[in-house]
Amino acid sequence: MLPMKKLVLSLTFAVLLGFAGYSQTGPPLTGPGPGGCFPPPCIPIDGGLSLLIAAGVGLAGKKAYDFNKQNN
Repeated sequence: MLPMKKLVLSLTFAVLLGFAGYSQTGPPLTGPGPGGCFPPPCIPIDGGLSLLIAAGVGLAGKKAYDFNKQNN
């Protein structure tokens, strides 16, 4: 079994690699409808959400690491 530090680093890398796939943008979407925004201006709601999720995963990993270290 991997030591805890390598496991946390591996999981962090996997999560960040997953976010990299979603960060690619496509052509701009305009107009009303399912692909566009109405009324303008279009305001994205996912700006900091992915960073917040990554911070939560990091905090949970740190807590799990500290808990495991305390019990051993």
